[in-house]
Amino acid sequence: MWLKSLSRFIRNAAKPVSIFIIPHNGMSSLRFNLPVMFLLVFGIGWTGMTIWAGYIAGRHFDYYVTKADNQILRTKMAYVSEQVEQGLAYLEMTKRTDNQLRKVLGIDPGAFAKEEGLGGPQQSDMADFRRLLNNKASEIKEATLNNSIQKMQEESRQRLSSYSEITLYLTDKHNGARATPAIWPAEGRITSPYGYRIHPLRLSTEYHSGVDIANEAGTKIFATADGVVRHSGWAQGYGMCAVVDHGFGYSTLYGHMSEIVAKEGTPVKRGQAIGRMGSTGTSTGNHLHYEVWTGGLPRDPMKFLQVGGKHAGNFAGLFDGIFGGL
Repeated sequence: MWLKSLSRFIRNAAKPVSIFIIPHNGMSSLRFNLPVMFLLVFGIGWTGMTIWAGYIAGRHFDYYVTKADNQILRTKMAYVSEQVEQGLAYLEMTKRTDNQLRKVLGIDPGAFAKEEGLGGPQQSDMADFRRLLNNKASEIKEATLNNSIQKMQEESRQRLSSYSEITLYLTDKHNGARATPAIWPAEGRITSPYGYRIHPLRLSTEYHSGVDIANEAGTKIFATADGVVRHSGWAQGYGMCAVVDHGFGYSTLYGHMSEIVAKEGTPVKRGQAIGRMGSTGTSTGNHLHYEVWTGGLPRDPMKFLQVGGKHAGNFAGLFDGIFGGL
């Protein structure tokens, strides 16, 4: 059945078809007799050629687009490479600064240097990366660039860790310096030094655990270091006195005051007024009995007064400019 249909289609396709071209300018008409099969083959061929031409044109278009994208990508990679190079250069400077800071502050740089085995760009890595940047942008490999970026990130983490350690060290030094008695507690003259002496009332030899600074009644008395008032009130022999705990093993005592300004439990700063000079307790006149304790034992206050002078602070002044807001 289908053979008959195919045979009938072939016979019909072999029959000619007349195509007339009739011009409107008076020229004679043209007539073409073409088989239907020819028209079918021509139409299929034309369609195929059109599709093939579109495919070729599309491939060339994609090629040029890809080429342009690659050029942009290479330009971007070259720019990123330059930025990484600058970042590595800054890290080299921070590394040198880090070592210099440690030397100035007396921190052993070797202890932190041992940790650098964890990662971070070394001199050889820096040289390799610079050689990479000297190549053409098209030769810059993404894996090499990523490796350099990872090393830079690792070095950045190490520098941050090191600077955090230095900051904690400086903070501890600052707090320790602020806790060290370093100024005169009051204006006046020393009437009785630290050590063994003849008691002015009992006329017997005794150990004097502080120094006596004499001046007019009502002379202001100042805390000689930052701390917290642990006692504020009457004490046998000392009269009206205050004890300030400075931390770091330091504490100071201020005795024979006529008035105590700082209340027990309140924090005080170096140079803050905590009371006024008087002659309460066992005393022969207006003066301040001042003691400095470290590690639970009384120390010669003159060692601290000589360091600070009558008005100046000690090494803490260096840190106050850096940690003034603490």
